[in-house]
Amino acid sequence: MHLSRRKFLALGLNACSGALLTIGATVPATARRLPRRAIIPAALTPFTSGLEVDLADYRRHITHLAAVSGVTGIMVNGAAGHDSTLSRDERRRLVAAAVAAADGRVAILAAVRENQASPSLAPFAKDATAEGAQALVVMPPADKGEFAWERAQPRFETVFAASSLPVAIYQTGYDTETLTRLAALPPIIAIKEGNGSPAVFERNLRSVRALGRDVAVWSTHSSWLLADLAVGADGILSGMGSVAAELHVALAEAVWRSDLEAARRVAERLFPLTQVFYRPGQDAHTRMKHALVRLGRMNNDLVRPPRQPNTDADRAIIDRALR
Repeated sequence: MHLSRRKFLALGLNACSGALLTIGATVPATARRLPRRAIIPAALTPFTSGLEVDLADYRRHITHLAAVSGVTGIMVNGAAGHDSTLSRDERRRLVAAAVAAADGRVAILAAVRENQASPSLAPFAKDATAEGAQALVVMPPADKGEFAWERAQPRFETVFAASSLPVAIYQTGYDTETLTRLAALPPIIAIKEGNGSPAVFERNLRSVRALGRDVAVWSTHSSWLLADLAVGADGILSGMGSVAAELHVALAEAVWRSDLEAARRVAERLFPLTQVFYRPGQDAHTRMKHALVRLGRMNNDLVRPPRQPNTDADRAIIDRALR
């Protein structure tokens, strides 16, 4: 039996009410710029029993996220969507499906990353642009050497040449100087900050702020979002938002109105979920798929190799956290 969606979602909706974030009206979807303050779930990718992309279930997933009050965008084809297991054509079709399902209510950010069949970012950027994405997110490079400015800058210039869309940086391994230099490039509008250290997050945030450019810094540190928001993060971009978008909205809004008690109440609701999703072992996003199954928002938790399926023990732990 599925858990009551109302019961689960109420955890976030009761913590704070009212949506302060809007994507903006009257601006054509293709020209819309994401607001600096943003809550952006990273979408998961459902599969059929034959491990084909389940576009119908995917559209249902996107439709649900787009309807959450306070969500301003949805990122697709990222790590949460198991992009490394998707072909170029599948990624293109997923962008198109997300744009159609969102129907202009929120912006669609398409993540782009090279694969063995397409070692350049250019075709992925062109595909996402052609299918109606409103922004691109450049995923971290596979080669650690490409975190250095001398190789990072040409990689981003490839994207700029292929698309006129605004671009966000997915930060994991750029040092502060390189990240700041990238943030100074005109097409860059945001950073998905996931370096893995609260101290480095603050250093990077301060360095980017010193540029004086309108570049948003969105935290993807799901295990300590309250800390990042308190330091000054402009929002949240996280795969966990696919399960708990309402809680992310409630947390950010509480911090932005300086209501520490409300923020702590939301953080208390998020903590057991982060402990389950991000504990060592299974891929966090595979665990999140099972959570969506239990909430009645995804048909199954199937994944493609080399991802490993959830074990019965994993599922039981997730079920307890959702009660």
